[in-house]
Amino acid sequence: MSWWFWILLWVALCALALLFVVYLGFRLFRQVKATLQDFEVAAGKLGSGFDVPGSTGAAEPRTIVSGVFLDPAEAREIYVSGKAERREARRLKRVARRAAAGQRQSLRDVRLS
Repeated sequence: MSWWFWILLWVALCALALLFVVYLGFRLFRQVKATLQDFEVAAGKLGSGFDVPGSTGAAEPRTIVSGVFLDPAEAREIYVSGKAERREARRLKRVARRAAAGQRQSLRDVRLS
């Protein structure tokens, strides 16, 4: 085989390799673009899921006082009352969620037991 055949062979191999790399880059670009579009759709759905219907967004401001400056009994009372409020809020959300889904309610949740 002559020397010009080897040059032609290597030029053709390099051109095919470059063409293959460009093809893979194009495919990767399209997949990333599709993934970002799916992410945008999912973020839109997720973002709208955080909107609580019926809330005006203007909740009453809570004053936070450092526990260092509170009387221990008063701090305990604030903790217990806050815990009860959070528990009740979770119960109301659970009852509303189950009612919306048409599921059975727990007797404990509807306070029949």
